[in-house]
Amino acid sequence: MTSNNQGKAHYLRAWPLLFYALLCYFLTGTVSGIMNVAPEVLSREFGWDGTVLISSMSVAALLNVAAGFVAGRASARRSAKPLCFVWGAIYAVGLLVMGFAPVMSVFIVAMVLVSAASSAWGYNTVPILITNWFPEKKGRVQGFVSTGLLLGSVNPMIYHWACEHWGVQWATMPFVLLGGAALVFLALAISDHPEERGLAPDTLERLEKTDSQSRVSQIQQADASDGAVPSSGEMARLLLRNPRFLACSVVMGIQLIFAGGLMVQMVPRLVGMGFPMDEALLIMLVASLFGCLGSVVFGILGDRLGADAGVVLTYIAGIAAVLLNVSGVKPLVYMSVALIGCVVGTADNWPVSVCAEQFGRERFAASFGVMFPVIQLVGAAGPAFFALIAGASNYAVSYLAGGALMLVGLVAYLYLAKTKDRPENRIVAP
Repeated sequence: MTSNNQGKAHYLRAWPLLFYALLCYFLTGTVSGIMNVAPEVLSREFGWDGTVLISSMSVAALLNVAAGFVAGRASARRSAKPLCFVWGAIYAVGLLVMGFAPVMSVFIVAMVLVSAASSAWGYNTVPILITNWFPEKKGRVQGFVSTGLLLGSVNPMIYHWACEHWGVQWATMPFVLLGGAALVFLALAISDHPEERGLAPDTLERLEKTDSQSRVSQIQQADASDGAVPSSGEMARLLLRNPRFLACSVVMGIQLIFAGGLMVQMVPRLVGMGFPMDEALLIMLVASLFGCLGSVVFGILGDRLGADAGVVLTYIAGIAAVLLNVSGVKPLVYMSVALIGCVVGTADNWPVSVCAEQFGRERFAASFGVMFPVIQLVGAAGPAFFALIAGASNYAVSYLAGGALMLVGLVAYLYLAKTKDRPENRIVAP
């Protein structure tokens, strides 16, 4: 179904959805935030092995990818709102178990489940609601709400504060309360489609009651009769057999490799260049702030120029960031950090825009549910890829490798994966 993108956009009428989505993205960083502090705290408090706790994050990362495929399949068969309740419930219960876990093994199992649920909740399901409400303006909206990922950098501080003031057992409670608040907003003020609340997609202009009922009926008929989505399993097989769709997914994963790998190395790279530790930490904070700004700005550019143009601009920003960084000139290094922040802030958003443009509202869940887990799987190699290069040489070489990787990604995307106006990208069920 094509939305009407004419008229004034009344974004504030969707403020419950925007707040909810922002909060969900903020909560996706819960486990990584807790595990920045928990190994030391729990080792001191209970004598648990900190090395084992840290190593368990690798299991969580692998399960996140698996959870992404499960969430994608489920989203293609069920509406997004009830699924959000499922992920939110697993998230909240898992956090409570983490707080009161009697032994380390129970803590690890709960932590892994919380990680998977928060990933499925924020990364895989929230974008479906955003696309349903803003099929044409999803870039700028997705860019805004995904700033919650970067704002989640305060999660370790929240957990540490709770440990000191509430005790270790209750230290996960702030996140449980935030998750509960998100579910209350979801229950009371958010629907799967804006038409269900008498609002037009994108503009959120008021619809007459009869028009609103007609729109809801059209959505239901499209979901029931669209031959392009015969079933979740069949759609997944069709997508994975499409070479260009699969190439697009793999190549966009390069941006996550770059974002995840170089952000981890930013402080040691800066210290190696002669920056004092305090200044290096401040520069990393600046990178996070530019990630928020870049997420919004690139989202607007993606809406205006198209998703393909936005993806290409992100590759170019990454290449420019590396060239500026290896120059060693202080003002240029600051510029490079800002550009790296922009790549980090926007890399997760392009799969949403690409799938929405290519497949529309009705087939978005099915396509995104396949593409994003593939991108996550590729992107998971980022920290290890750059750590191995830096260990064998130095951080300057690893940054240059990142620039070369983004150049390869740019060329591959333009000639192998670019989605716009490619008839071979069409996914049609037999």
